[in-house]
Amino acid sequence: MVETKQGKTESETGKPEAETTKHEAGEFAPVPVRSGKNPQPGPLRRLATFLARVFGPGELTLGGGRTPAILAGVASAAAMMVRLFVPGPVGMGDQGDGHGLVCALGVSNVRPWDYAEFTRFIYPGWTPHQFAGEACGAVGSGEAVYSSQLAFLWLGKLITPVFGWGPGVDMRAVGIVCCLVFGLLTAALVAVLPGRASFRILIAALVTAVMADGVFADFFISPYPEPAAFLGTLAVLVALLHYWNGRGSRWLAIVWVVGAGIFTIAAKAEMVSWLPVLALALLWRPHVPSRRSGRRVPETRWWRQRIVPFAAIMVLAAFAVAFLAVQPKRTSELNVYNAVFAELLPNSPVPEDDLKWLGLDPGFLSASGTTVASPRSAAVNPKFSEFQEQVGPAKLAGFYVTHPERLIGVGERGITAMLTPELGYIGSFMEGQGHDPFDKDRRFPVVLGLFTALKAVPVALVAMQLLTLLLGFAVAFRKKSAVGRLAVVVVVAGWLQFWVVMLGSGQPEIYRQLVISGFHAALCVPLLVALISILASEPRKLMLQQPEPGVQEPGTSEPSAATLRDPAVSV
Repeated sequence: MVETKQGKTESETGKPEAETTKHEAGEFAPVPVRSGKNPQPGPLRRLATFLARVFGPGELTLGGGRTPAILAGVASAAAMMVRLFVPGPVGMGDQGDGHGLVCALGVSNVRPWDYAEFTRFIYPGWTPHQFAGEACGAVGSGEAVYSSQLAFLWLGKLITPVFGWGPGVDMRAVGIVCCLVFGLLTAALVAVLPGRASFRILIAALVTAVMADGVFADFFISPYPEPAAFLGTLAVLVALLHYWNGRGSRWLAIVWVVGAGIFTIAAKAEMVSWLPVLALALLWRPHVPSRRSGRRVPETRWWRQRIVPFAAIMVLAAFAVAFLAVQPKRTSELNVYNAVFAELLPNSPVPEDDLKWLGLDPGFLSASGTTVASPRSAAVNPKFSEFQEQVGPAKLAGFYVTHPERLIGVGERGITAMLTPELGYIGSFMEGQGHDPFDKDRRFPVVLGLFTALKAVPVALVAMQLLTLLLGFAVAFRKKSAVGRLAVVVVVAGWLQFWVVMLGSGQPEIYRQLVISGFHAALCVPLLVALISILASEPRKLMLQQPEPGVQEPGTSEPSAATLRDPAVSV
């Protein structure tokens, strides 16, 4: 007589032993070990699945119609106009630098004459005026100031009378032109990005959010050349994506890159830092899957593939040299002065040795920490002509090459300044709108909030850029996606722009000069979203229908090994 788990015998239960054992086995069967495939995922996993399905890139293919691009362009342009004009116009006050550029259109700013007065608010109206002598051009010399921003100013002058803002040019009309151009660039970005329409629109929306921050958008209504630098940068990125996608005419794609590059470089002298980046981008040929991966490409074909990019690089280099040659000499002299007396000497532990290395008289030490307009300026030194003859950009570059430890302090000061993009010494509102003097526009402080948070740990900004760079390489080489290359270009171009400003311009106006580098850094946010989405997405695999477990396959006498499973594993 067999005893059961309950301690009862067959005679006590009145049931056969086999039936009792079967009943107890069903009642006390062990819980199967989980395989990790939860048939009912948790809320976080469901949310991640939903986001990946709706906003993920999916297959990294191009196309999908023009409707998403058109809708994104119209929406972004409208959003920027609302951002700048509702409930009242906002812009960037002029410190007097804008006159040298805008006066080329034969107009003069309607504003108070005192510097402390006209920097408190924005004065967008410029009326026709006839200039004579040195009244128009670079401050102090009257030399002509050239910038691609003149194209936007000229278009703004054409439409100013349409809005009833009188003759001349109104910076509000220029702001409308910039918003429309931004909308066109957003539409082009959506058109050339790979992936689903929802993914492309998401990235375009993030780029619009970056551009809409007051530290960048307010420049649209201003006489400064920064809008040409912002929009030119976006145009270069769109042109490079189109070039790397490898679709359409390769010649036209390169012409687009060259045109966008020329416009961007011509925005302001510091934008020449784009030249080596564009050269790298043009030589980084589009990825074309090879059907004969085992065959070696002939040398003649290699040169044929690169002769056009090399020619494009030569065109860009020639334009960059010509553009720098026509820059006002006075501006170059001021930049060198600031780089030495406002940056190098005040932050040097041994300023006497630095003057000796530069070949300057020790008497120049008294001008440390000054600008050219200061009472203690080196310009009043009888030997100032020696400074102008001996010190130039090449001499400064040689100094930092032989003193690389100084770059650490320069970099720290530059990052701190870049994380302080709000120009609190000039106003953002028109007089009479109910705002106090020097009030700043904080209607949409996305980038300002991010940079303020990063200011507590400045190294986090560099970490974000390094992460963007590394993920860009991963996407470029693993996923063969042009978005990865774009991330590499944005980070490298931002770094070059940063060092050109820090080593070539010095401390005065450092906050406004570094706003373009800050724009590059802010673009890392939408790029990180795109890169992580691409790396996290996998091509959808076909699910092969498997026979039921334990079912005998046709033509065999036993169930296949693939259909057998561990009874302790749940399915």
